[in-house]
Amino acid sequence: MHDHCRGLSPSPTAWFELEGAPVRVKVLRTTRGEGSGTPGAVLDDRLNVACGDGAVRLVELQRAGSRPMRADEFLRGARLAPGTRLR
Repeated sequence: MHDHCRGLSPSPTAWFELEGAPVRVKVLRTTRGEGSGTPGAVLDDRLNVACGDGAVRLVELQRAGSRPMRADEFLRGARLAPGTRLR
């Protein structure tokens, strides 16, 4: 998944929507993550997200209409608890 996100950067860009909110979030940068689980599930407070095989860590994101930000900045406003599914 990390290579998939890299291949889509800078255009057309990988993205997801937050559960319960119709807000699209662009994934600008990732690294290989740690852990496993149901694909699309947030695994921890470092934004490791489960994939079909392993995990990917979201490093830089951009909400629609906002500036690019690091994952820790994004989490201050989004508060994604472990187990939350990204669509």
